[in-house]
Amino acid sequence: MVSFIVVDDSELDRFVTQNFLKRSDESLIINTFHDARDVLELIRENSKQPDPNPAIILLDLQMPFMNGFEFVEEFEKFPAEIKEKYTIIILTILSPDNNPGDIFRIYNFGAVKSIIEKPLTKEKLLTLLSHIKPAN
Repeated sequence: MVSFIVVDDSELDRFVTQNFLKRSDESLIINTFHDARDVLELIRENSKQPDPNPAIILLDLQMPFMNGFEFVEEFEKFPAEIKEKYTIIILTILSPDNNPGDIFRIYNFGAVKSIIEKPLTKEKLLTLLSHIKPAN
């Protein structure tokens, strides 16, 4: 079973994303976090499990404490056998039109598979889910 990890400092954005996911499939496992550092700790803990479930991480870029860039930099330090269990999708207000440097920069990380511009809509989510094949 694939699970989702929603990382966003905005309570409203976490709520909306979680609701869109639940409406698409009631059986989904969804964890939400406002601090990316907590997700790194979760990944470390899950790595001690014999075979953790794959997860799709929906990550905001602009957050306090640890932003999305910093999260991905730390995530990239994990061994390949841990990283292959996660698919990172960026949820951001940035777009190639208004911040091409940041968009290009985040795509330099191999762990980042896609970017979705906020606000998240049902159509964007369904398109994402139809194209994303989580890591095994």
